[in-house]
Amino acid sequence: MTIAGYNTHITTMRFPDQTGSETFALFKAPSVGATILSAYIVPTATFDADGSNYYSVALQDGGAAGTGTTAMGSVGGASVDFTADTAAALTMTSDSVDGGDWVRVAYAETGTVAPGDITIWVEWTAGGT
Repeated sequence: MTIAGYNTHITTMRFPDQTGSETFALFKAPSVGATILSAYIVPTATFDADGSNYYSVALQDGGAAGTGTTAMGSVGGASVDFTADTAAALTMTSDSVDGGDWVRVAYAETGTVAPGDITIWVEWTAGGT
């Protein structure tokens, strides 16, 4: 018998409308590591991006100290529009972190941006799938 599928966690965080780039600690992986299964953001405001005004939200592997910036996945950019109260999936490029590593959320904006509050929702499993 395997415990795969029984050790799934969902971590959420809501952060207020930012006025610039910011990084937040989301969770610390257990000693067996963690694998991200899916990640979404839900903004409270509709926003139409253009080449000069846009934002993105990314997950990062912060390492054991929580200061690393290794990219794991993101959503947003110069051509990505968001709809209020509608989930937007992060495109993951890496889905695992070592035991004791911090998973961070990095918000970045360019130009004039008003996304409202943003909730990030991450489903993950301890030790892999």
